[in-house]
Amino acid sequence: MNKKHQPIKPFTPQQAKTIVDQLFIQADRLDDEALAKITRSLLAANETRLQTIHIVFDRAFAQSLRHAFRKEPLKSTEHIISIPDILSIGPVESLHTDEGIKNRFCWLQEHLRGDIQEQENEFRSAVQEIKSVPQHLPIILWAGNNAAEQTGLRFATYLLSGQPNEISELNMTKAYESLYRTGGHSEEIHILRSNELSPEQLLEFYAHYEPWKWNPARRAAIEQEGESLMYDGSYLRTWEYDELWSSDEDRHDTFIMDSARQLQSEYPGEYYNVLRLIGHVYGELEQYTGDGWIEYRVKELIRNGELASRGDIGDWRKYEIRVIEGKDTIPNI
Repeated sequence: MNKKHQPIKPFTPQQAKTIVDQLFIQADRLDDEALAKITRSLLAANETRLQTIHIVFDRAFAQSLRHAFRKEPLKSTEHIISIPDILSIGPVESLHTDEGIKNRFCWLQEHLRGDIQEQENEFRSAVQEIKSVPQHLPIILWAGNNAAEQTGLRFATYLLSGQPNEISELNMTKAYESLYRTGGHSEEIHILRSNELSPEQLLEFYAHYEPWKWNPARRAAIEQEGESLMYDGSYLRTWEYDELWSSDEDRHDTFIMDSARQLQSEYPGEYYNVLRLIGHVYGELEQYTGDGWIEYRVKELIRNGELASRGDIGDWRKYEIRVIEGKDTIPNI
């Protein structure tokens, strides 16, 4: 590991009471910015306890990393901040502002399933926490080679612009290949998302894989890419050739239709459950978009007359689809 973690004493009951009292006294009369300053000061006062900030870009991955760090001393010395959103999809323009966040989650509410309000609340909390990281603490950004996490990495770095924190990057794809590829395995080993890894593997990575400590030039380049994202009006981002690209929304539509025709061959002339198509595409697609985006594109193909549907299109468990070929004009029922 980069450094040895020494066991340290937890807060005394009196210290804990003092912290809680300060927060309750201030909470009713101060805004979020003022409370953030209090949080920073409290963390700084306990700097011998907290040693490293970890920023991740997937809710499930954050849970796995917390499980990996569940024992002392790591439980006390490592703090995890999670941006629980798939940033490869949907608008990201001006996402560092309140208006940009509102626009993003309004779009997600209109086009995707799920508890979007809860996601927005968690997102806002994560953004505020990143902005409030004490300046003396080193930061490790965990990300795999996919557009969702690489967009998150650039966004978080942009939020940290001007802060003196030391930043390192732990690339999960490269770490996996480095630690698990052996001479006896000639096939390519590929990890699409960080949440595919177990807590045990994550702990092994942290112990044996050296994160890439950014120099000023690397950090400036990533900050610039993060700033560029704040002006990006696209709704889809892809990761290719080790770079992040803005893409057209319909980029994957041809693949979705090819998959629909392949499945249709099993149900000639019949409808089949849309979940079969979504699951197939999700498992085969090289880019990570989440299943909600795939369903959104399926619905667009229905609206464009390439797929027919029947049932309740508002619930993916309750509607079926079939491919419309040639002059077939079967209506959506």
